[in-house]
Amino acid sequence: MRHQLLTHPVASLAALLVLAFGFFMLSASGQSGTFWENGPSWLGSIGWICFLLTALTFLVSAGYIVVRRARRTA
Repeated sequence: MRHQLLTHPVASLAALLVLAFGFFMLSASGQSGTFWENGPSWLGSIGWICFLLTALTFLVSAGYIVVRRARRTA
């Protein structure tokens, strides 16, 4: 993963954003006032946890890329 993150950073971060968006949409399952109001709430909970983990992975990866490039140029 680290090799792909360094050779294709935009594609890697874009894939994480798309994945996070999908998990965020899944988190609406079982929540009142949403499109998937009648869906199972456990699926919404799993979607929310996966969204948070994906968002954290995105932030850590973006920080790693910034620090790596800053050290390379310095």
